Amino acid sequence: MGVLDEAIGYLSGPMEFVRDHGVEWRRKFIQLVREAELDIDLLDPTNKPGESIGEDPSHQIKLQEEGRFKELQAYVHDYRHFDLRATDICDFLIVVVDPSIPQWGTANETYLGESQKKPTFFIVENGLYNLPRWLFDVIDRISSSNPVVAQQEANVYESVEDVVNELVMLNNGTKKLSKEWILVRKLLRMMRDSES
Repeated sequence: MGVLDEAIGYLSGPMEFVRDHGVEWRRKFIQLVREAELDIDLLDPTNKPGESIGEDPSHQIKLQEEGRFKELQAYVHDYRHFDLRATDICDFLIVVVDPSIPQWGTANETYLGESQKKPTFFIVENGLYNLPRWLFDVIDRISSSNPVVAQQEANVYESVEDVVNELVMLNNGTKKLSKEWILVRKLLRMMRDSES
């Protein structure tokens, strides 16, 4: 049994302003997690129940262009509610950051996770060298002045593969979980088992 068994992760990242609506990296991440045989569940906002890629971008664009703002607001309310609820119930977040595009939902999810002290794995091309400066106060504390060591200390990664490798090491105990980790389903199961 792995340390992260029964954990729930949420896959946060840009959707509205990216070509594939954020589908490709999420599918790749899920596939790599399955191949690594990690017993964790992943909440994917591009694959909500009954929807093929999460929110329907063409429908939203049409509503906005036609000035149907009330309908658009109701539509956004529904998926924003789902995404923030998923962020609320997860044990950890995977956050893809692309500084070249607006990421309103990603920021909302990131700060909700931060307020709840959830472990977060940031993925950004070129790591700390490309991380938006505001997030330097959100990432794990850096104690070293050496940039190579600082990159290793931070919870900032350059690829989905790097994060999956980190999860594998946490799962098999090679790396210890920080105090931020609260695996709710595992705790509930342990409580039920102790009552028996």
